[in-house]
Amino acid sequence: MKTLLDRFHCVRLRVDIRARSRVELPSYKGSTLRGALGMALKHSCCAARRRPCQECVLRSSCLYVYLFETPLVGESPLDLRYRNAPHPFVLQINMDGPVTLEPGALWSFGMTVIGRAMQWIPYLIMAVQRMGEIGIGKGRGTFDLERVVSLDGSGDPWEEVYAEGVLRLPEKRLPLTAGNGQGGASQGNAFSLRFLTPVRLVSQGEPVRVPEFPVFFSRLLNRLENLQRFHGEGETGDSLPFRELLDKARSVAIVENRTRWFDWERYSHRQRRKMRLGGLVGEVVYAGDLLEFEPYLSAGRWVNVGKGTSFGLGRYEVAQTTEGE
Repeated sequence: MKTLLDRFHCVRLRVDIRARSRVELPSYKGSTLRGALGMALKHSCCAARRRPCQECVLRSSCLYVYLFETPLVGESPLDLRYRNAPHPFVLQINMDGPVTLEPGALWSFGMTVIGRAMQWIPYLIMAVQRMGEIGIGKGRGTFDLERVVSLDGSGDPWEEVYAEGVLRLPEKRLPLTAGNGQGGASQGNAFSLRFLTPVRLVSQGEPVRVPEFPVFFSRLLNRLENLQRFHGEGETGDSLPFRELLDKARSVAIVENRTRWFDWERYSHRQRRKMRLGGLVGEVVYAGDLLEFEPYLSAGRWVNVGKGTSFGLGRYEVAQTTEGE
């Protein structure tokens, strides 16, 4: 039976930049890059520069609004369950502390563009180029866009999207079910998740401090279905079998929890206030059969899970293991 994952695609990009002046990025680079990218795109495409987006008559057809202030589709009962629609992209940023680039230094970051948003990749790349001219980080360090390549399911370069001033729309797209990184999961009695950036899950209005698998997996399924609903490419087949999957998820228990809570703050220029975006980092081992959940967990590695995904939060890896290892 076809599910929405079988026809839902993304493009994974690696963006290479070369510092023109000294570039200083903080530990939480995803917030800085997302803010600068949004500002650059808005400067490039906004036709009513001094009017708030909420009051703009072009809001329903604005690329900036679609990508960075993604509106709900309408006023259906489903829409009333959500305050905002999910953004159709995530940044893939390593948590490796502050980064300082001296003039001439090369640095890379990742971006996954999802569903219908793939057609706007050239505009996102132009926004990165504009971002380099405006400057980012402490002191507004400037950079040149060196190269952009798409990546295959194993993370190897696939297509050259931008180089030496030539920009191309990627021709190859990845289905979310491709490239599981496992070489095909086999049946086993345990698996682990490693949270690479803070995974911020909320249950009954409160942050989740212990990553019980049914809670994690239900949030992942909700995210995958919402991404398809708001950014799907057309006919996708049947919806996810929620009830069946969650019944199976309830049988998965934590064997060893090596996660910890990690707090960080960002300043929202749009909301004009500081926002705390803590989440879980580390590793958790579960007793259960990875084969049952692998397509969904694999898809989640590319689109992340929980709150703050467009900043790069909620990134994880999945691996099969043996209980007691």
